[in-house]
Amino acid sequence: MKRRDALGRVALLMGGTLSAPTMLAFLEGCKSATETSSALTFPFSADRKALVSEVAEIIIPKTDTPGAKDAKVGEFIEKMLKDCYEAKDQEGFNKGLEELEKKDFLKATPQQQTAILKELEKTAATELVSADKEKKKYTEAGKEYTDASVPFFRLVKELTLLGYFTSEPGATLALEYVPVPGRYDGCIDYKPGQKAWAM
Repeated sequence: MKRRDALGRVALLMGGTLSAPTMLAFLEGCKSATETSSALTFPFSADRKALVSEVAEIIIPKTDTPGAKDAKVGEFIEKMLKDCYEAKDQEGFNKGLEELEKKDFLKATPQQQTAILKELEKTAATELVSADKEKKKYTEAGKEYTDASVPFFRLVKELTLLGYFTSEPGATLALEYVPVPGRYDGCIDYKPGQKAWAM
């Protein structure tokens, strides 16, 4: 799958929008080792890996198709954060993980975990509205919008979707997949209940 195709797919899954850091990370590619200044400690500790994987699994749980853990989305998120995101985004992600750790996320019941993530989602929505208002100020002052980091929940959700639907289990089992496509048909009717096509 080409980078731009994957980016377009995830943008559709996110309602047509992706955060600027995610688009930049995906379009510019990974940083070299000399460019990497990390606000997070890599590799993640076993507890952090379990925490990130659990959050991803709640976003895309295992049903009749594989879940985020089956697709190793936690490892994907760690790799993307380490190699493709700036320190300010890593720091925002770190703060989100610290908040989950303070709430003993891994020891909570599934209902409590869902409630915690819903609260983070509301907070992220509020932060995005505030950042949008600040965007106008940055533009007027000649600053760039990318001065603000992406809210934790928004970033983990974007990376979960991106990691899942570009993984082999996500593309082949959660989406309609043709390993060797035949002729090109520009307009094909979907049958009721049919999955979206993998690219």
